[in-house]
Amino acid sequence: MKPRVFRDPVHGLIGFGGKDAKLSRILDTRAVQRLRKVRQMGFAWLVYPGAEHSRFGHAMGAFHVAGRVTTHLGLSEDVARDVKAAALLHDLGHGPFSHAWEVALGGDSHEDWGRRIVLEDDELRAALCEVSEALPSALDDIFRQVYRPQVARKLVSSQLDVDRMDYLLRDAHYSGVGYSTFDLEWVIHALGVQPVRGGADPNDLVIDFRRGMHAVEQYLFGRSYMYAQVYYHKTVRAAEWMFLALMRRFAELCRAGDDPPGLAVVASLARGERISVEDYLTLDDARVACAMDDWARGGVDPILADLAARLSRRRLFKTIEAGEDPAVADRLAPALEEAARRAMGSRASYYWSIDRAERLGYAARPGEEIFVVGHPRHGTVNLGELVREMPLGRQAFTVRVVCAPELLEAFTRVVGARMSDSRPRTE
Repeated sequence: MKPRVFRDPVHGLIGFGGKDAKLSRILDTRAVQRLRKVRQMGFAWLVYPGAEHSRFGHAMGAFHVAGRVTTHLGLSEDVARDVKAAALLHDLGHGPFSHAWEVALGGDSHEDWGRRIVLEDDELRAALCEVSEALPSALDDIFRQVYRPQVARKLVSSQLDVDRMDYLLRDAHYSGVGYSTFDLEWVIHALGVQPVRGGADPNDLVIDFRRGMHAVEQYLFGRSYMYAQVYYHKTVRAAEWMFLALMRRFAELCRAGDDPPGLAVVASLARGERISVEDYLTLDDARVACAMDDWARGGVDPILADLAARLSRRRLFKTIEAGEDPAVADRLAPALEEAARRAMGSRASYYWSIDRAERLGYAARPGEEIFVVGHPRHGTVNLGELVREMPLGRQAFTVRVVCAPELLEAFTRVVGARMSDSRPRTE
């Protein structure tokens, strides 16, 4: 196949040539092209006007970083191919408005849907098999975290993977902030593969402490800052909570047999029905946004219409800061519920919530550990152990009350009174 080259604002030129030329066939499938219509940052564009970039651009960037890392590490041709294909397809299963979608409807995660699409979509599977008959099965193993060598799957899913290396730089670029700028070149330079344990698969992904720990710290702090300042921005979270309330009302109506028009596939999901990959691939931001615009014009359930109108026209909920103690929610909830019901009656529960946003810097799940080698005191050590010694290693929450503007005054009094009562008093 002819080489293909794409111009990217983050990485420059992204190429599909040589051994990667066949992988470019994957780009032309419906499943991958759909990612052009799913925003990378959900509702962040309501706060950062430039944050309109798509999951497709991020997939291309992750592929590019995967190519650089696998070349640097000297992985075999087959393993490198599997990592690059997995990086390109790692977000395949994301629904409309990205992560907010999974919370809104529950059910299968985007990882589960990604696996189903790889295995069940005939067009994509045929394109993968053109590259290698073994590729669909290899991708399934990577996504299920059972692929060997384990270093390959950690490049796709860990606390220092090609996904994060791209999205931190990409999201900062498009949102116009500098919080997550880090030295990608030096992070890649510091990565290596060497034995860290016994057994049949002793080799693992490692970071050379003397060579690159400062660059890795910069990356970890940048991620923490992006969560605190961008992903968990108060207005972004308010918009997400409005969407959750909207979709909760939508699901309740569907389960009662009163489906709102425009999203028949989503109605099936809301009722817990299993849908086909073909149907799932019809879902994107534009389709859901058009349905919300239609609901906003009325003729449907009044709560659904009102929430859709507010969100579509950016009449967003307000937020009240309530400290960093997640337990404060238990103290606030009864009084807030009472105040909301006095003001809005039975519909009150759709117009307020308590948001507990955990500020993330490093949170490795089992099997995602990255090892640091050459540490002057510890020798070889789990990166998580070092992170716990840093400020970002401490678990931290931002607790906010999110509410409709008409509840703001009453809620501010409640929060102020409860927060005052909880402060220690001195004689």
